Amino acid sequence: MVVRWLAWTNYEVAYRGNVFLLDAYYDRGPRMHPLGMAPTDIKKANAIFIGHAHFDHMSDAATVAKQTGAPVIGASFASEVLTKGGVPAKQFKAVKGGEVMQYPGVTRRGRARPSQRDRDDRAGGFLEKQAAALEAASLQKPLTDAEKQQLDAIRARGSRDPKISDQGVINYLFTFGNGFHLLFADSPGPITDGQRAIAQKAPTVDVAMFPYFDFEAGIPPLLDLVKTFKPSTVFLGHHDAEGTMKWASNYPAALAIRDVNPKTRTMDVIYRTPVCFNTASKEMVIGW
Repeated sequence: MVVRWLAWTNYEVAYRGNVFLLDAYYDRGPRMHPLGMAPTDIKKANAIFIGHAHFDHMSDAATVAKQTGAPVIGASFASEVLTKGGVPAKQFKAVKGGEVMQYPGVTRRGRARPSQRDRDDRAGGFLEKQAAALEAASLQKPLTDAEKQQLDAIRARGSRDPKISDQGVINYLFTFGNGFHLLFADSPGPITDGQRAIAQKAPTVDVAMFPYFDFEAGIPPLLDLVKTFKPSTVFLGHHDAEGTMKWASNYPAALAIRDVNPKTRTMDVIYRTPVCFNTASKEMVIGW
């Protein structure tokens, strides 16, 4: 099985002829770090799995779905966005969590869970102060009118339904071969009974994709995920914003993960680097 991080919480997972895309937010707008590929470059996908329907997780799902014919799987909130993007209704499968899907050599289960991204700020305005400080320190010039229009067009390719945070976040568990487990979660939040059920079905998670953002504030919910699933390898996403000041270093998060689960390995790779896993022996190789 080969995993490639495609920026933010986008991943490509390839296994025995199957290509699964996890989230689809490749054209991220002005001043973001170049991914080295465009949505139109994607020619093959067996399925596109959307963690939740905010623009920064699905803005390019319609483009990729139309050019590959791949079905899109996600919570119902993505339906209207995909329809506006020209994706036929039959190409979208709405899930609530608990469904099981089969592909050659692969089983996929999903669980719904609330998101913590839109949580109340319990640190006395810390997040707002942090954002303002980073904006000032980044030395970024204000967006031009053309850049604002570009960003507005990307944001329009996502849902702003407030119910997404409570009802529209899906975690996906993939089982490859005879028991190699991969877990995809693109938003943090309080651990739910559904997630505990996933942990019982997969007592050993070999690879997990977890979100890490908000710097210090993002570490506690990340650690809750690690403590629940105890993954062997964690890919961290959602931390690579524009510039350098807004790109959160993975080192503090990795050290915190090591403290709560010393056996977990944290991956910090550049965009599109193939990370190869032997699903039988669990060996890992990094590189082209």
